[in-house]
Amino acid sequence: MATPILPPAIPSPAPAPADSDASTPRRRFRVDPVWLTFVVLLALWVYSLLRVEGFRTVDYNLFTLRVAAFLGIVAAGQTMVVLMGGIDLSVAAVVTMAGVVGGNLISTVGEAPAIILTLLIAAVVGAVNGLGVVALRLPPLVMTLASLNVIQGVLLVYNAGKPVSGESAFLGYWALGFLLRVPTPVWVLALVSVVCVLLLQRTAYGRAVYAIGNNPRAAFLSGVPVGTVQVATYALSGLLAGLAGLLILGRTGYSSKTAGDPFLLLSIAAVVVGGTSILGGRGKFVGTIGGALLLTVLVNVLTVENIPEAGRMIVQGVLILALLIAYASTEE
Repeated sequence: MATPILPPAIPSPAPAPADSDASTPRRRFRVDPVWLTFVVLLALWVYSLLRVEGFRTVDYNLFTLRVAAFLGIVAAGQTMVVLMGGIDLSVAAVVTMAGVVGGNLISTVGEAPAIILTLLIAAVVGAVNGLGVVALRLPPLVMTLASLNVIQGVLLVYNAGKPVSGESAFLGYWALGFLLRVPTPVWVLALVSVVCVLLLQRTAYGRAVYAIGNNPRAAFLSGVPVGTVQVATYALSGLLAGLAGLLILGRTGYSSKTAGDPFLLLSIAAVVVGGTSILGGRGKFVGTIGGALLLTVLVNVLTVENIPEAGRMIVQGVLILALLIAYASTEE
């Protein structure tokens, strides 16, 4: 009798490996970069209170908020651009331009028209940056750096580098005044912040900004109007830089060809220190506010400690680098 041929046995599937996260006794812990920013800010603020007696006064803290508000307004527009995966190096020149152009226009066409025209010009400069990135396919770094140099050159021709007087009671109040015992620039920053948060979290525009920052190609294939969003975002950055320039004009009463220089790197640093990824697509607007406050307090502390300019730059660079390393180590 022939032996029946049996089909080969089917091996039973190997047991699925256990979830590495579940089996790992020490699961990787992720800290929100925004929390880390405010922890460092709190530590630096406490150090300033303990170290310098003058820092314990209400007037000093209000002064710090006032100074940080100017940086926060510029950094607000920079945040939108960085979240989209870009960068805007022209903000420093736009701040200076707003003071020079605004000062001249106030003396010629009047206060209200001058403010409106200056803000429109700043927004147009931002839109041109966006068009260069979209239509000419220029890298944002190259396009905005070119705008920075062009604007600075035009301003030298425009007023030969001389200060321009621009007395404005309206701008003076919103730069130097108080409302409910809070410096008025802080209220301006609060309004700007509310608008930016609503745009990012409650509108299709905000979702498009994050989508473009994560993957521009995928965003385009998903129907996002990538070009329109990019141009609008750069225009918003220019508008906010122009607003800060007008407030600085109101604070000093005259324009300066170097008024915007401090904002070139500090606006980017405030965004990065606030936990927003320089590559785009990740970050929260509130982190930028913390970053602006942190950098302002740091500069005040280093100045009072009589640290020379070179030392201050080194400390700022080390702090930014340390926070970036800390953010990277806490990501999943």
